[in-house]
Amino acid sequence: MKFNVFRSGASRSGNDLFARTQKRLTWRYSAVMSVFLLLSFLIIYLLLHLLIWNNQKERLNSLLDAEVKQLQGPMFDELLQGKDHGPGNQEFTLSADQSFYVILNTEGGLLGSGEIQPGLKEQVLKLADSGAAKTAEGLAVVELEQGPGLLHKGNDPKDSPQAAYLLGSRVFERKGQPAGILYAGKDVTFQQQLFRWLLGVLAAIAAAFILLAAVFSRVMSRQAMVPVREAYDRQKHFAADASHELRTPLSVMLSSIETLKLEDSINEQAFTRHVVDGMYSEVQRMTALTRDLLLLARSDAGLLEQVLRRFDLAPVLALTLSGLGVLAEAKQIRLTLEAPAELPVKQDQEKLVQLMVILLENAIKFTPAGGRVILRAALIQKNSSTWLALEVQDTGVGIPAEDLSRIFERFYRPDQSRSREAGGHGLGLAIAKELVDTLGGSIRAENCPGGGSVFRVELRS
Repeated sequence: MKFNVFRSGASRSGNDLFARTQKRLTWRYSAVMSVFLLLSFLIIYLLLHLLIWNNQKERLNSLLDAEVKQLQGPMFDELLQGKDHGPGNQEFTLSADQSFYVILNTEGGLLGSGEIQPGLKEQVLKLADSGAAKTAEGLAVVELEQGPGLLHKGNDPKDSPQAAYLLGSRVFERKGQPAGILYAGKDVTFQQQLFRWLLGVLAAIAAAFILLAAVFSRVMSRQAMVPVREAYDRQKHFAADASHELRTPLSVMLSSIETLKLEDSINEQAFTRHVVDGMYSEVQRMTALTRDLLLLARSDAGLLEQVLRRFDLAPVLALTLSGLGVLAEAKQIRLTLEAPAELPVKQDQEKLVQLMVILLENAIKFTPAGGRVILRAALIQKNSSTWLALEVQDTGVGIPAEDLSRIFERFYRPDQSRSREAGGHGLGLAIAKELVDTLGGSIRAENCPGGGSVFRVELRS
């Protein structure tokens, strides 16, 4: 059975990378604009709150100062004589700026009072007795019950029959000695409701602006990704074209060097033999790099083909491990296969072998001399389906935790110096990821508790 994978693993991984980058940009743009908007609305709210409340406090303080001035004059003597005609005075007039006033002597006795509705005076006297009416600044916002049958303007009959009042107090003197205390208050219920409404309106506007900011951020991030996508596409096309152009001359060079190695005159001279061997090694390395780039180019173009057939994977794994025996023996690394005697699967054998070779070579490359590399294979049940589980574990130095999420990126090498010493171009694991995506599975890398790392692959079988 043979079919084309039109949306290849590389295409998916490239698109996933762009999608993740665009999402991050969108979140960052949205976060910056949202914070700016929220701070702007918060500053507006605080400024309005400060201006309006300061205005209310200044008006009440001015009224208290004027009334204290009256009490320090002849009016106090009239109050002592029981002549309370304060509301007739201009300063003691009940209005929007003064809902009530209460005048007490130093012993707490009532000298005079006025209230815009019944019941306020008694509540103020209770506050004065409890000390709740006195504050460090001389002003406080208190909740007072309203008189029976008198609804505060703006209140709903179903609401609690309470109103907010700004209460102020002043101690007045006679002949340099404290003579009493004046309490006065004004209704600020409307101001409190106004700020509640304002907060709700600003919150709704902020939510709408944040939504618009998210939409705008998405548009901005999409536009920002356009040149990045174009550069990425140019890079892919260049790699594909260069690989195609290099494949033929490299093949010719490799064949020519192999022919030279058969000449007796080359073998007789040690220096010439050394030069030819070096050329042969470098051309082989370049040929392998070109082959890898071509594979990635085909994957990017969606031209990878998958050939599915049923076969026993156990002998294939044994043969693959045997083929890498020379490479492992050179570093005195022990290769071990842990798999059942029979392992029937339905997969692309060629790509599966290529995947195993990449992972095993990578493990051998980064395992120190005298280490061990283990290849495990088994069939598992997952989501009511049979899956092939493969593991390649080594006893190397492991992978830095910050690099685990990036080791499958193209040309990425966690330890640049160590990777150069071991050889390679940073494409092996990227190709392994493309092969796994094409085969319809997943791959991940983890560090082993006792040292080393393990690559786990799960494929549909």
